[in-house]
Amino acid sequence: MKKMYNVVQGQKRRSDPEKSDWVKLGIAFEDSKGMRIKLNALPIPNQEAEIWLSLFPQDDKGKVDNQSSQQNNNLEDEIPF
Repeated sequence: MKKMYNVVQGQKRRSDPEKSDWVKLGIAFEDSKGMRIKLNALPIPNQEAEIWLSLFPQDDKGKVDNQSSQQNNNLEDEIPF
């Protein structure tokens, strides 16, 4: 079975610039041709005109593995409900 990853981008919240949200842009996986990435949306450049994407392993159901997604705590916030 292929190792699957979610391709995500951390984006600052307009309501609270100290916090960020993860936006899922697509998937990534390794096959016989190497690492492949399929984007379903285009990333948005940050204020420095840079685009930073992160890969987090998916579990068997396609959800993000929580341990991996918490490695970058400055972008990991709870959903404000």
